[in-house]
Amino acid sequence: MTRQLPNQGEIFLDHVAHFVPELDRASALLERIGFRLTPFTEQRNRTPEGLVSAGMGNRCIMLREGYLEFLTAVGDTELAQQFHAATRRYVGLHLIAFSLADPQAAHATLTAEGFAPKPPVNLTRPVEDASGEIREARFTVLRVRPETMPEGRIQVLQHHTESLVWQERRLGHDNGVVSLKGVLLVVEDPEESAQRFGRFVGRVPQHRDKRWLLHLDRGTCVFVAPEDLGAVAPGVAVTTTTPAIVATALGSSDPQRTEACFQAGGLEAVTAARGETLYRFPPEVGGSMAVVPVGASVSWMS
Repeated sequence: MTRQLPNQGEIFLDHVAHFVPELDRASALLERIGFRLTPFTEQRNRTPEGLVSAGMGNRCIMLREGYLEFLTAVGDTELAQQFHAATRRYVGLHLIAFSLADPQAAHATLTAEGFAPKPPVNLTRPVEDASGEIREARFTVLRVRPETMPEGRIQVLQHHTESLVWQERRLGHDNGVVSLKGVLLVVEDPEESAQRFGRFVGRVPQHRDKRWLLHLDRGTCVFVAPEDLGAVAPGVAVTTTTPAIVATALGSSDPQRTEACFQAGGLEAVTAARGETLYRFPPEVGGSMAVVPVGASVSWMS
């Protein structure tokens, strides 16, 4: 299996999450286009008083590099309230998570950079292992106030149970999708957002044509202004509100197979660049995805 977790000093694009009020409908669509989803689980925080519901539940598409998460509210916590506020703006991509090896050092760095991170959260969710035993997937998550990173729920985390989260039996998808390569954001001031994200992850962004690129040790974040979206990423669904996370870049081991599965499930290609196909999710999932061969790069990431 591809190495999922970063070494000391590295930072990866770990996963992105769609906020979906109707998770059952979203799940049915995702399974119809050839994805294998993890079972529904409720997220919990480990506190001195015991396990406390985080107010959120999820299903995930685990990939050989990173994963896609589909979150819904199941309670009345602060995170659930943030979910409802976000989905009133639009249903779709609202979360970007970066993984690293040392959350304590990251907390100190984020504090020094003025992000005022909240205390680390010990997040857990029950996961069935390959033998059928229910075990506990564990994560340490660092979050900041929503107004600090208005583009979405932007967080860093450390995985403690890699083999439990990325089980081989969950990684094979009928549509051939194997990797999360990048994420595209539409913002009013791409330079400001890119520079702020750069301080958040400890990397220096680059300006190229009409976009700003933030390359990580694995994965890329791309920032573009609303008026330049059509030129940078033709076919991506236009957002009516900013800031917004509008698309992911996915790698496929067999793009023809991906296209066949997506089309059989009701998704049509919107446009195609050389070696690249773009698809828009329906309203119950939201957002767009650009698919390329696993060793290639999406046009708006280069």
